[in-house]
Order: sequence, then C-alpha cells, then structure tokens
Amino acid sequence: MSTDQFLTKDERDALMEVVSKKSRSRSVSSGVFKDEAQSYDLASQDYAINNLLPVLETIHERFAHRLRIGLFDLVRRDLMVTVGAIEKRSYTDLTTSLSVPCSVNVIGMAPLSGPALLIFDQELIFMVVDTFFGGTGRLYKSPSVRAFTTTETRFIQRLLELSFRCLEEAWEPFANLKCTQEDSESKPQFITALNPTETLAVSSVHISRDNIAGILHLALPYSILEPIRKTLLNSLHKEHPHPNPQLTTRLREGIQDSQIEAHCYLAGFDLSLSELLDLKVGDVIPVDIPATATLQVESVPIYRGSYGIAQGWRALKIEQAVGRSSKLAAHSVPSTDFSPFEVKN
Repeated sequence: MSTDQFLTKDERDALMEVVSKKSRSRSVSSGVFKDEAQSYDLASQDYAINNLLPVLETIHERFAHRLRIGLFDLVRRDLMVTVGAIEKRSYTDLTTSLSVPCSVNVIGMAPLSGPALLIFDQELIFMVVDTFFGGTGRLYKSPSVRAFTTTETRFIQRLLELSFRCLEEAWEPFANLKCTQEDSESKPQFITALNPTETLAVSSVHISRDNIAGILHLALPYSILEPIRKTLLNSLHKEHPHPNPQLTTRLREGIQDSQIEAHCYLAGFDLSLSELLDLKVGDVIPVDIPATATLQVESVPIYRGSYGIAQGWRALKIEQAVGRSSKLAAHSVPSTDFSPFEVKN
C-alpha cells in the first residue's frame, strides 16, 4: 500500500523536513560531546590525600624517634635521625633517583591491602656496618657496582627487623599492623610488585654520624591508604592511648601559671541612646545593686558571692560556683576580717 493514499505531497515534504532537522541536531550534539570527552584511567587515580598528611607526618615522626633508639641499641652509638617532609612521587621517579646497589624491600603491612616499599640506600648500609665495627666514619665508595656482601646482607636483615618493630609501634594508635618482607632486590628495576605509574607517599629518614650519612625511604601507595582514610582522620580527634605523665604534669603546671583577667560584675542598667545623649555632669543614675556579685573570667561567669571589705581592701567573698558542680561554698571557712558593704536604699 503506497503512502500516497494517506499523505499529500505537502505533508510528506513537511515530515521529511522535520526528520532531516532532527538528524542534523543529533549529529551536531554528538560532535560536541566527542570533542569534550577526555580519557580517564581507572588504574592510576590520583587520590586526594592532602588531609591525611598530618596523620602520616605524626606516624613517621614516631617511627623516626623509635628508630633512633633502636639504632643506638644496634650499633651502640648515638646517630642523628631526622625525618623529612612527605613527598608525592611516582614509583618510576623514586626508583630512578636511587643509587645502585641499594636494598629495595617489598613489604606487607597487614591488614593494609597491597605492598609498600622500604628502601635502604648503600650509604646507610655502609655506615651501619662501619659504625658497628668501630670504624672511623670514613665514607666508603665502591669503585664498581657490586652485590652486597654476606655481612652487609645480615645487617640489612637486622635493619629490616628493627624497622618492622618501629613501624608497628608507630602505627599502634592508628592501626594494628603486622609487617612482613615479601621480596627484596638490590636493583630497583627488578621490582615488579608495584605499578610503575603508582603514586606514592614517600617519607625519607636521614641518618647520619660525623661525615657520613644515609637515607631510609618508606613509600606507601595511596591505594592502600584509601580504605583506612576515615579511620586515620578520626584518630586525629581521639585521645592518645598512652599519654606521657611527665608531659601531662608539665602542661598542667604551665596552665596553672598562666595569667588570666578577671572582672567582678556588680550591677548594670539599660539606657536608650537619647537618654545617654541627655546625660550631664551632676546627673544621678539610680542603680539597683543586688545582694551578690559575679566574678567573670574572659566574660565567662565563674563564681558568685557577696562583696565587701577585707583587710582594708574591697573584696569578693566566694560563696557559689556558677555553671559547674563545686562544693567550695560548703567547705569555705568564714572570714573574720570580712565586712559587707552597706547598701543604702
């Protein structure tokens, strides 16, 4: 059956014009979206971790403090340990900046999912060995790239065990970690556990003595920190599980010795602006003085009591605490040298 039996020529032309307009608009709109489309790689997301930096810096400072104590027990000499700022680096950028040979250790930090890196550069290993055997602190430079000796490998294992203990203690207020070694290489390019484009939070701990120094790198992928982001952020507002009694005492003493500004509020009254402007010298303002006065510290009412004279000074006798439970008034000893003001009505 032909369409000519149902539509006239004008109706067919109008219908074709509408269809052609829709097809043109569809092609134009699809072209716009095509021009604005951008590639998105799910495997290399840039996690927003700036709000985690205070927590990570606290953890790494705790780690460096415990590492200094552990190194003293290991080499029987006090080494200077300082922790640098956390840097945002890619895995490729980190590994290309390392000198070879170095000890690159892939570690697990259960229950965190995914590997992390613990790196000892060759200067650190040589310094620890030299210090342990009573060396003079002379910087050793190998004329050629060589593998670590048996003694150096043994000290690398001892450094790993020490670092694991320090990491677990440093993370204790935030998460219960169990660190394990998963792989180890002396050449970073042989490590395949991490994605070369992986973004890392790198903390460098500088360890030095005399004229020699070495660096320990701790690299945490952002991907293993994302699942515990909320836990780390909430830990900032929690009280430390192991407070330092000495620090608490010093803080309390410092607060008690601080100077504050106190005011005694006797009475007040309200005036309109017109009444204030009409005041002249000699005018008398009637004031209703209450039986008690309020002692304020930084505009906060603290105590209430009666006012009078004690030992020749205008004084306030504390009788009641305001806004908190206190038994000062019940246990107060009446002063025999206190006389209240005479209030004339």
